[in-house]
Amino acid sequence: MMKTHPLSRSITLCVIASAWIVGFSSAAEPSRVLSDKEFFTKGNFIAYAAPWSTEFGDGKALKHGVDYADEIVVRHETFPANVDFSWHWPLIPPKETGVFGYHALSYGSYDGGEPETPIKPRQVMAITTLTETFRFSMARPIGDFNVLTEFFLTKTPGTEDKVAEIGFFLRSAKSATEFADAGEQLGTFTDATGRKWKVAQQPAPHGPYYMFFPEGEVLEGTVDFKAALDFLKGRKQITGEEWFNGLAFGIEPVAGSGSLHVQDLSVRYE
Repeated sequence: MMKTHPLSRSITLCVIASAWIVGFSSAAEPSRVLSDKEFFTKGNFIAYAAPWSTEFGDGKALKHGVDYADEIVVRHETFPANVDFSWHWPLIPPKETGVFGYHALSYGSYDGGEPETPIKPRQVMAITTLTETFRFSMARPIGDFNVLTEFFLTKTPGTEDKVAEIGFFLRSAKSATEFADAGEQLGTFTDATGRKWKVAQQPAPHGPYYMFFPEGEVLEGTVDFKAALDFLKGRKQITGEEWFNGLAFGIEPVAGSGSLHVQDLSVRYE
């Protein structure tokens, strides 16, 4: 009997799951399929799949289209809403990086790259409103992954001199939860809806990484990043002099394959 490559089996099952999710999107609306590292922008937003784990250690041996592949399906008229993600990676998590990459919809300049319509960087102390409203659905994955919305703070306007990273885990892999539990615990952040987020901090190459974890998964709602920044400032973790340049909403594959449909995504920033 002919043997099937493990990734091929994973991709086949994930295609079925992706078709299930895409059925909820507007099939009549013209779409564009983005592969890894293919840049797309409209207005203040960017879509980009970044398999950055392939630049480190054992990841350098992984071949695109054989060992891994990612796709983001965008629809120009409704972007950044009505977007589909799918990903296909080995079932064993990467040793060096913990996740295989970050495939995201970003607002402004999240980590390099400028959108069609740039946003104005602001110091944290000058921000009056910074919220993100979202709604998404997932097919059953083969493996594990994070749904993570996050941003970096920088010393000066731009994205090269990062001093902190702040992330909200809307759906967390087991490894992410364990990583946060092993870090410094900073207490509980309660948002305007009464939802409680456990906050932890771990050191990272570009400064502290502040991680917010809810109880269970959060498939829709609003994240008030301004309130979270005030929480961190109140605990003297940041000063308010840091700069905000943009944020992202996306997927971190940890192992295997999966798919996700973003029904709605919007940002308020003042």
